[in-house]
Amino acid sequence: MSSTNKNPLSIPMTGVVLIIALWKLGALYVGTEVLLPGPFRVAGSLLDVLRSPGFMSALGASSLRGFSAFFLSALLGLICGVAAGLSPVFRNLVKPLVIIIKSTPVMSFILLALIWFPSGLVPVFVSVLMAFPIIYENVVAGIRNADPRLIEMARVYRVPRGRILGSILLPGIYTYFSAGARTALGIIWKAVIAAEILSRPEAAVGSAMYEAKIYIETAEVIAWTVVAVLLSALSEFLLGRSTRLFTGLRRGGGML
Repeated sequence: MSSTNKNPLSIPMTGVVLIIALWKLGALYVGTEVLLPGPFRVAGSLLDVLRSPGFMSALGASSLRGFSAFFLSALLGLICGVAAGLSPVFRNLVKPLVIIIKSTPVMSFILLALIWFPSGLVPVFVSVLMAFPIIYENVVAGIRNADPRLIEMARVYRVPRGRILGSILLPGIYTYFSAGARTALGIIWKAVIAAEILSRPEAAVGSAMYEAKIYIETAEVIAWTVVAVLLSALSEFLLGRSTRLFTGLRRGGGML
């Protein structure tokens, strides 16, 4: 246990090495790169992808779509979640809509979005729909789990509603909101790439994956998949750092 504490990356790195070893054995067993290229073949293809002329434009366009979808879903989820948490009437009003969004297959939304929007907007629209219910329900849960005694005391002393929201409700919402945001962010990147593969905008990671699939370049498909995974991991890392920064400021009295 002491060695694990001294080197917290040892276990994850061991897992990565194990995955690569199993991957290599699987590639040797299959015996054809069309079905399963080996890890070194994919690494070479990844270098080719990184050096390709359209890489930065594809990465930038997909990143813009993903982050735009995240901020839109977070904003809508926060506003609607606060309104639903404070008003049972509003919560019951939007409940059928949230259930419909959660129950509808993502492919249905993608196909409808292909009819309604230009190809570049399809991934944003679909991703917002996928992430919104997660953030919304977490914000509602945060408000409904706030200490009712503090709220009642604030009302007795006629504390303004804005002060109640900022000093009592928002700190409780924050924990639930941040947890929902992390879950939603992972789903957003999956939805963005899936929608890009079907809508095929001019510059996109998903479009590049689809093109590689057409030419049966399996190694390139996996290489672009690695790019998508790294993009998702980087965004989650940035979200985690901003969350810790916000928490430190709040505890230090820098924020409400």
